[in-house]
Amino acid sequence: MTKWKDPSPSWHKLNFDGAANNNWQVRGGVVRDHQGGLIAAYAGSLRNHTVNEAEGMALLWGMKFAIAIGIRQLEIEGDSKIIVEAISGRSAAGWKVEAILRDVRMLLADLDSFTILHIYKEGNVVFDSMAIVGMLQEGL
Repeated sequence: MTKWKDPSPSWHKLNFDGAANNNWQVRGGVVRDHQGGLIAAYAGSLRNHTVNEAEGMALLWGMKFAIAIGIRQLEIEGDSKIIVEAISGRSAAGWKVEAILRDVRMLLADLDSFTILHIYKEGNVVFDSMAIVGMLQEGL
């Protein structure tokens, strides 16, 4: 069974996710401290995006939140293997997604340290409820 784990002491963790179907696209995530305490949660709707674009936008907004509140050491987890591998330089994600990830990489350069890992959907369950919130939002 996959379970969420607290980040290392003095670190924070960002879990991000995006979702899309023919009628809606959402992005969202959660930033937590090293004890699992909620620091920030975000969700929002998108228009005319693929699932990979929604995943990339979820990561981008999470990075913006983290940096805006002064986080310098960040563990990043997402269930999109495509996004995680593209950020890690192990694959390409397509030109539209790469444009989003270029902005993510610039933000990663502002951190002192980071890790980015693929997790299974079961380890990212908070987003299931955030997706509902996101579908009801105009914007973020």
